[in-house]
Amino acid sequence: MEQPAAAHPRAAQDLARLRRAPRPPVRAPAGPRLPARGGGRLGPRPARRVAHGLTPPGRVLHAQGPPSRAPYRGGVHRLLLQRRWLRAIALALLFTLACLALARWQWDRRVERLAAIELVQANYHRPPVALSAVVPPGANALPAGSTWTPVAVSGTYLPGSTLLVRHRQHADSGYGYEVLVPLQLDDGRVLVVDRGWLPPDPATADAPSAVPAPPAGRVSAVVRLRPSEPVDGRSAPPGQVQAVDLPGTVAAGVRASAGNGTAAQLVTASYGELEARSEQPAPSATPPAAPDEPSLDEGPHLGYTVQWLLFAVGAWVFLVVHMRRAAYEADVAAGRRERRAELVVRDPNRPPTDEEVEDAAVEAMLAHARAASERQLGVSESVRRSVTQPEDRR
Repeated sequence: MEQPAAAHPRAAQDLARLRRAPRPPVRAPAGPRLPARGGGRLGPRPARRVAHGLTPPGRVLHAQGPPSRAPYRGGVHRLLLQRRWLRAIALALLFTLACLALARWQWDRRVERLAAIELVQANYHRPPVALSAVVPPGANALPAGSTWTPVAVSGTYLPGSTLLVRHRQHADSGYGYEVLVPLQLDDGRVLVVDRGWLPPDPATADAPSAVPAPPAGRVSAVVRLRPSEPVDGRSAPPGQVQAVDLPGTVAAGVRASAGNGTAAQLVTASYGELEARSEQPAPSATPPAAPDEPSLDEGPHLGYTVQWLLFAVGAWVFLVVHMRRAAYEADVAAGRRERRAELVVRDPNRPPTDEEVEDAAVEAMLAHARAASERQLGVSESVRRSVTQPEDRR
């Protein structure tokens, strides 16, 4: 009688009963060195071979050395080729350039402010000198480094050419007006003197309630030189100006009130800020409030510079963090990221994690399924033999 064919060997199966090719056994990592028998010298613990799929719970094996992060790095590199991330990198680059430009702008403003503070510290409290020693006749600009230099002047005020400078702040008193009065010097030149600050009229706010008259006759005083201010294109009522623009609006105001001859002698290189109580003789009426002493505070420019630099760095940190997160999520979705339990050899004294307990349960279920399958195959073979033996005897 024809013998039945031998049972076909079956490949190993997992819980989903999917066939998978058997993997070669791997060697467990060497443990700590233990004393040899008989008091010999220390020797390594012998490694034992463990078949794949039968790893004891809590024991993790490295088949080929430390795990590689190449798939994760490859995911980051692939993100760099995607259009969405290319746009993000371009935006980050533009944002960085803008932040660097703003940081440079704030730094330049700080440098300018420090230079202005140095001038105040160097010149403001110096002894007064003659005007001709700083601004010679015919000069069109105040020499560099001469701002706030005190000079002694003498001459006669021209009250009929008084001008008011609008929107000037004084200490904590708010905005008001500065009073400009031309001073006809002994040498014939006309120097514009800022005599101080006046508050606006509470009823109209269009002008001060009254403008105190300067001392009559020949006057001597000490003023600190200031450069002409840039041109301000805004219009102003008659007798008022928006800025101390000496060659422009101030010269036009003096020309309108005192004639071309006086305007021709106007010193356009600088004007003088009156030192408090320096006029001799003293004015009969209460003079305007003395101008504020310049501040020595450099302002927030250094903090703004650092802030813009941090914004530039933060943009790239934000982009890198999000790219790494996207690469990580893509790596996990594709199944290329290694499990954490496969990256670390567990300390035997550490209690098992939930993941290790679950793995141990799966291994136990696989072993039980294999044992049951083997028992079923054994019973089937016994039944087959019991059936075939009587037929062979016939």
